[in-house]
Amino acid sequence: MRRLRSIVAIGSGGLDAAQEALGSAADALLLSVADARVPLDEARRNAAAVLGAAGQAEKAALVMVNHPKTRLLRDDLDALLSPLVRGVLLPHAVEPQDVRDMAVALREFELRRGIEPGDTAVFPVIDTARGLLHAEQIAMAAPRVGGLVLHAERLARDLGARPEQRGDRLAYARGKVVAVCRGLGIMPLVTSDGLELTYLAQHGFAGAVLPDVRYVVTANAAFAPGPLVKERANAAVEAYEAARAEGAWAARFEDEVIDAEAARKLRHLIGE
Repeated sequence: MRRLRSIVAIGSGGLDAAQEALGSAADALLLSVADARVPLDEARRNAAAVLGAAGQAEKAALVMVNHPKTRLLRDDLDALLSPLVRGVLLPHAVEPQDVRDMAVALREFELRRGIEPGDTAVFPVIDTARGLLHAEQIAMAAPRVGGLVLHAERLARDLGARPEQRGDRLAYARGKVVAVCRGLGIMPLVTSDGLELTYLAQHGFAGAVLPDVRYVVTANAAFAPGPLVKERANAAVEAYEAARAEGAWAARFEDEVIDAEAARKLRHLIGE
């Protein structure tokens, strides 16, 4: 999947709410049919309209769907799933079975719609202590998991803590989500109010869900690898390819051993 440095949350607002984001440099738009404050039929209609516009603008689109346990998921997918949906966010993921249930439903609708099974990525949202406890198992529950999304505000509410994007109160949660994702080669994402993007990037996150299109430029810059990082990654990949040409399975590079998995992660980092 392409980079997701900047994901502008449109919610269930429809085309009017999406116009500015559609013309921006955002990597993706996030639509939602999981907001209980909006009638579900209206949210689905609005999301479908924005999906069509996103396709015309060649803009990646993600959708926040209802949790499988609500029994609303299948109707969500029936209304929205198409090749225009690059990924679905699974709110309130607390155990691996949540992801497996989502994967089964996605496969059924992918086959119906002529979409290659597995093409639609799943991004479980970690927003509870229980979800954080099971973050590794959730991330490994299905091959189509493209990353985890840390929702700091909801997690803080569940923990009885003050919400924050930096500082020590949620440092463990941020570190665990990043470590799990980086260890598995998937994307660690985070919700943000747009004010601490550089800090979140330095913490290891790959991108952020943004509340407003105004933060897109800052997010794209913050989560892009710098020239020194790219230079080192390119050198490591070249060393690996040279070693493979000589029949070795891995290469020595500075103080690291670069194997196929490490090379894949480096290529993703530099955008290849």
